[in-house]
Amino acid sequence: MRDPLDDIDRAILDALQRDARTSIAALADAVGLTTTPLRARLDKLEQTGVLRGYHADVDPAQVDRAVMAFVHVTLKDHALESHRRFVKATTAMSEVLEVHHIAGDEDFLLKVVVESVRAFESFLLDRLTPIAVIGRVKTTFVLSSAKHRGPVPLRDEAPVRAKRSTR
Repeated sequence: MRDPLDDIDRAILDALQRDARTSIAALADAVGLTTTPLRARLDKLEQTGVLRGYHADVDPAQVDRAVMAFVHVTLKDHALESHRRFVKATTAMSEVLEVHHIAGDEDFLLKVVVESVRAFESFLLDRLTPIAVIGRVKTTFVLSSAKHRGPVPLRDEAPVRAKRSTR
């Protein structure tokens, strides 16, 4: 088990989640370190897998991918090989942004972006459903998104405590 994050690690991650383009110097200053120990902490966070990467947040609609859908998939069986075949096939598809193995009525939840409903139909018929291990597919189209991605909470929130009565 890895060591828990300290307050400086959490401050680094908070800052990077707000702006991954923050310079090393600005990040070091913000968390009260010099650049050398900051780089060492970043290296450790990357090596341990806490910090998985630095990403640009691209608006799909601005790059002609305005149609977003969540696709619920149920496999024909729950054999490990079926799971592996499905994951290998879907993670290789550029339209599929996320692949989640889930509990519940379905086995997987995919987040898919395409340019049009017609393109989604083509994706569904020509690319997704030909995967032999799929038993059932259910699609939910996104009309709008109020929050598409938020920072991972890094601190436990203090529980709300009821005020004591003064009577």
